[in-house]
Amino acid sequence: MHFFQSFLKKSIEDKIYDIAAQLAYYFLLAMLPLLMLLISIIGFFSINTDDTLSLISAYVPGGAFTIIQNNLNAILNSQSFGLLSLSTVATLWLSLMGTFAIIRAINAAYRLKIPSFLSMLGKGIVIVLSLLLAIILSLLLPIYGEPLGVLLFRFVGLDDYFLQLWGWIRWVISFLVIGSILAMIYKVVPNRKTTWRESLPGATLALFTWQAASFGFSFYVSTSDYSMIYGNLGNLIVLMLWFYLTGFAILLGGEWNACLHERDKKTI
Repeated sequence: MHFFQSFLKKSIEDKIYDIAAQLAYYFLLAMLPLLMLLISIIGFFSINTDDTLSLISAYVPGGAFTIIQNNLNAILNSQSFGLLSLSTVATLWLSLMGTFAIIRAINAAYRLKIPSFLSMLGKGIVIVLSLLLAIILSLLLPIYGEPLGVLLFRFVGLDDYFLQLWGWIRWVISFLVIGSILAMIYKVVPNRKTTWRESLPGATLALFTWQAASFGFSFYVSTSDYSMIYGNLGNLIVLMLWFYLTGFAILLGGEWNACLHERDKKTI
């Protein structure tokens, strides 16, 4: 009970509720350039825009997903040769602003000195590239893994069972990919040597918090009409709130790891 009290007190002192709003703003700015870059890259594989959007739709509330889908289609319909280079620069810059905020917040939770700009730049690039790789893998594994899975299950005579199981396999793959990215963030970001074992508690808390918040918020949105309050801005407000919950979950996991680190130091 004392640990949970100190964790709550520390979270309030470190203003993670305010910093999550800052992250939501950066996420909104970087969203469309990131998706454009992603779709430009996966164009080299047998994956279309609908496959990418279907992966996102599993987590994003309905109204917010409509904004992403409509704006992305509008941009892609006016695609030019400079789209890839422009979206690459915009994605890196805007995404790095978000990763810098995460780096500062997590190091503040550990009461560590903020890394130098070059160090933050290197860590930020690693996080952004890892995120892109994780999204691509979460798309490639279900698509290219399905024929291999069918072949394997047919070899043991369970091909019908596999088709029923495959929907769960795809969800588990995306679940593990997101968890791996969170663990990597909590391992790389602190300005101290951190083991994978130390990063796992916060990654687990952040993952389940984000999943529960996303599904719970999606259910709430489906039963509430934001347009009655915000009019045409209702879907945008929903998207910003979802980004806020995402940023809050990331920061919450960092605070959890920092509290565990402080507790371990006191017991030594």
